[in-house]
Amino acid sequence: MKYVYPAIFYCAKEGGYCIEFPDVEGAITQADTLYDALDMAEDALTGMLICWEDFKAGKSKLPMKNRIVEPTPIEQIKAEPDEFSTSAFVTLIKADTDAYRKFYLSDE
Repeated sequence: MKYVYPAIFYCAKEGGYCIEFPDVEGAITQADTLYDALDMAEDALTGMLICWEDFKAGKSKLPMKNRIVEPTPIEQIKAEPDEFSTSAFVTLIKADTDAYRKFYLSDE
């Protein structure tokens, strides 16, 4: 499946970025550079969506409380810096769980 979700990028006071997805609980990551942050955000989002897909299909015994939901429209997401960041912004991140499974999980 292909997905697109908004992510909040927090510019950390000590440098780097912390990234979270308001609609995808548990999909959180961080990186030192913006380039790496975008890459890590895609990886974190895709990994969590795969967990949810597997749970829904009965392939996982992990107790997943969440489910895949429609993404909140990007214009409705507010990016406010917190006590650990100097600024924040919102952008969209794509995830392709089929391609990820084929490339990284082909031994399953």
